[in-house]
Amino acid sequence: MKELIAVIITLGLVALIVTQQSPKDTLQTLPELPHFSVQDVAIFSISSKGKVILKGKREGDKWLLVGSDTPTYLQSNVVDQLLHDLQAMQVKRIASRNPEHFAQFSVSDTQVVLEDKEGKMLLNVFVGKPARDLTRTYIRLPLLNMVVSVDKVLTWQVKRTQDAWLEPKAATKDTPTE
Repeated sequence: MKELIAVIITLGLVALIVTQQSPKDTLQTLPELPHFSVQDVAIFSISSKGKVILKGKREGDKWLLVGSDTPTYLQSNVVDQLLHDLQAMQVKRIASRNPEHFAQFSVSDTQVVLEDKEGKMLLNVFVGKPARDLTRTYIRLPLLNMVVSVDKVLTWQVKRTQDAWLEPKAATKDTPTE
């Protein structure tokens, strides 16, 4: 009798393991994001509700703030971090294909556009709120009309104030340090 119970339990465990490892019917084909080289990005812009709030243009190794009355440079390390994250981000899951649900992911306001020297668009994406685990971000791909989660934390980067993008003013010799 004990042997019969042991066989039944073993078969049950084997069946459980096999069903857990079999492919599910809900398998999603994840969309590919546009591929670009960070070195090819000549202009980037961040817009909020259709209005450009920050636009930078590459000048050698530096980034110039477009639209400023005086030459004003952006922090290259901050811009480069955003560009590298946008380049390396990978889609982890499709969150929604239904435009009626896009608002719950906050993917309607903040848009990032990257262009090359000729003005060709390299990337156009709406950045939304962080995912629940705070290690991913929801983005909307306008051409594919879907919201996906990506493996980068982008929200805090694109929602910086303009001052947070600017290079800090160099202290002069006349400025006391105390």
